Formats: sequence, structure tokens, C-alpha cells
Amino acid sequence: MTNEKSIPSAPGAWPVIGHTARLRRDPVGFLESFRSHDGLVRYQVGPKELIMVCDSDLTRQMLVDDRTFDKGGPINALVQTLVGDGLATCPRSRHRAYRRSIQPVLDPDRFPHYAQTTAAGIETAIGGWRDGQILDMPVEMRRLGIHAAVRTWFSGALTPSEADRTADDFTTILVGFAHRVGRPPLLNRLPTRGNRLHTEAIARIRHNLGEVIAKRREGAADHDDLITALLAPSGDGSPSLSDPVAIDHATTFIAAPTATIASTLGWVFHLLAQHPGIADSLYTEVDTVLAGQPAGFEHVPDLKLARRIINETLRLYPSLWLGTRVVTTDTHLGGHLLPTGTVLSYSPYLVGRSHLYDNPDSFDPDRWDDSVRNAPPRHAFIPFGGGARQCLANQYAPMEMVLALATIASRWRLEPVPGTPRRPRAAANLTARGLRLRAVKRSHSFKDDDLTAAAVPGTPAARPPAGTRRPTERASWLV
Repeated sequence: MTNEKSIPSAPGAWPVIGHTARLRRDPVGFLESFRSHDGLVRYQVGPKELIMVCDSDLTRQMLVDDRTFDKGGPINALVQTLVGDGLATCPRSRHRAYRRSIQPVLDPDRFPHYAQTTAAGIETAIGGWRDGQILDMPVEMRRLGIHAAVRTWFSGALTPSEADRTADDFTTILVGFAHRVGRPPLLNRLPTRGNRLHTEAIARIRHNLGEVIAKRREGAADHDDLITALLAPSGDGSPSLSDPVAIDHATTFIAAPTATIASTLGWVFHLLAQHPGIADSLYTEVDTVLAGQPAGFEHVPDLKLARRIINETLRLYPSLWLGTRVVTTDTHLGGHLLPTGTVLSYSPYLVGRSHLYDNPDSFDPDRWDDSVRNAPPRHAFIPFGGGARQCLANQYAPMEMVLALATIASRWRLEPVPGTPRRPRAAANLTARGLRLRAVKRSHSFKDDDLTAAAVPGTPAARPPAGTRRPTERASWLV
């Protein structure tokens, strides 16, 4: 076996800052530089040295063995400033217990109900779009993700106006994350306007969720949702989670689905705008399957092209573009000895564009059609991670995105606007930065005023409530 020092170094490092400038400026280009490697490569972000796991088999080995390769590293630390010790960031020592307490919330038997509440959130988010409007897609998709999450996981505990404010706060937080990648932590504590806005946005989201949890502890209402699961005593008789830990998990269930849905759907509509033939096939499928009705759980099995489009987009532009792990005991990986404390990184982007796929850089939803081709190996598709730390919502999230895609495609054709998107910047998620699309209304046999009522039976037909119709044209965001 060879030791860690034999691992080759990525070229182009600058004195002191290493590869930080390149990573921040062009994360996709930086990842592309690793595609020619089939093992481990060391690189430097500021004073920190990391090792990229380039090979898909080694990536699988690392993800499966979460005892040796635990959550940690700079990406994890960045996200922890928002979600604390939540399910996605906590160490292995606490992960199993947390997951057991939350697992029942993601029981597939609940999916029909979740689909209904998700659809209502989607309708609220897009209800104010206007024909010919230029949409700021990252912002709009974050609003959609927030509204869906609030209704699905928190029984609508936040008002539409509060959900909109949460979406704006989330954008502010993502901008702060982008600034913090590779930056010395000391700079994050300086009293700059950006740091202040970032800190205030995190505090506001956590405070609002803390108030929701406090009200639930009072027992004023009976809900069957995430908060109820978090506050229930565990099966072994131990007490429920403390408020700070419950807030960590609640924040995770706001941040994780919103980031994934927003980044994925942004790329979906960008790719469809670049491939009008596939878009036309999608419109045909949606019109046939929905037959003038709002998208619901019962339609998902027949929205086959929509699901393939989601899968292909997750392969090409996974929201989680870079993850990190920390070695907990001296071990070997790829023939190299890695001492305790070594920080490893892996990239679902690299795995998704590996030799395991034919023409890996092409947008080809039909590669997911099992009747035409053999499905790619399971370890070649890891947008939701892998092993015991795989995202708990890895089954529900694609269904949620199919519902959103079908709902939007049934009503709108989103046309490209020249000059967008711009090159992504390094942030917590891979976003179609600055993507603008023009919303062009499609003709239908049903009334828009009936959509919200149809999404949730018994709800009076109404235009979106206050807080959901504010203009979305604004200065370009960093992410």
C-alpha cells in the first residue's frame, strides 16, 4: 500500500490560497479538471488540504462506510451554520437515533396526502405569474420549494407572506454561503452589511420555526406532520428532542428540499428551453395525462417523461455538487493510506458524468427509459448521496419535482432569455445562476381560478393570498 503523500496534486494552485480562486469563480470548470483522473487527487482550499475521490467505485466505498468516513469537512461546516445538528449534518453517533425518529414521516403511505399539500403549495407559489413576465427562476423556484415544504412538513404553520419572507431569507443565506466558500472564518465575523444580513436571515428562520415548535408543545392543535414526530417521545421511552435540536431538524426540512427543488427545477427549465423538441413531448404528455386537471399523486405513474427529465437533470446538475467526509481512523482507500482527520470530498457531478454513461454530457432523458436501454448502475446516480446517509426524502423528492414540473408545464411555456444563466459560483448548491425565462401562457380547457380549489378539495376558489404576488424582476442574485 502507498501512503497519503503519494496522492497526486491538482495543478494550478496559487501560493497561500491554493485552488480557492478557481473553485469560487468556476466550480463546474474546477470539477471538470478531475474527470481525467480515476483515483484520488489532492487540492487546497485556503489553508485546508482536501482529497477528491474521483472514481465512482471508491465514492461508493466511502459513502457506504460512514463509520470510517463520517460527515464533516468544510461543506458540512458551512451548512451547519444554518441547520446545526440536523439530520443532514450530524455525526454518525447521533444520526441513527435522529433518523429513526423522523423515518415514519417519510412512510410511502403518506405520499398521497403529501402530494396534495405539495400541489397546493406549488399553486400558491406560481399563482401570481403573468403572461410575458420575465421570471427570476432561482428566486421563483425557492419560493415554490418553501411553500411546498411549509404545507407538507409543517401543516401550513407559516402564512403565505411568512413563507415568501423565508424564501427571501434563504436566498440571502445562499449568497452568504457563496461568499464564505474558501474564505477565512475570521472574515465571516466582520461587521459588514453582507455578514449582518446573512446572520439576521438565519436567526429569523430559526426563530420562526422555534415559535412553531413552542406552539405545538402547548398542544393547541393536533397535527400529523414533521413537528409532531420531532416532539413525540422516542420508542424507547426517552424524552422528546430538545427545542434547539428540534429546530435544527425543522430547519433542515426547510433548507434541504428547497435547495434541491430550486436548483434542480431551475436547470430543468433551462435544459427544456434549449431542447424544444423534448419540451414539446413533455407538453403532450402533461396535457394527455392531466386532461385539464391539476397534477396529483394519481398522475405521477403516468408522467414518465417528466420523471425521466428530472432524473437526467439530477444526473447532469445535482444540487449537491460537492460533499465532504472526514476519516475517523487510519484506513486505506484506492491503495492509499489515509490517516485519521483526512478530509475527503466527492462529487455527484463527477459521478454523473463518468464513463458509466454513454455520451455523459448530453441531455438525454431517454437514457432512463428501461424499455429502451439498460438502467445505469445504482452507484452511478448519487444526487441524494448514498449509504446510510442517503437523503431520507430520496423517494419523495423526485415525485415532488415531477408534480411541480407537470403543474408548471400544463400552464406555462418558459422561453429562454438571452444571456442567462451565467456561470455558476461555488455555493452550497449548484444553481442556474441568474437564469431568466419568459413565461408564456398556454391555452387550457379549465379556469385558472379553479386550480387552487382543485389542488385541495374543499378549499374555496381564490386568487393567491397576500404575499404571493409581489414582483419577481429584480437585480441578479449571486446564486
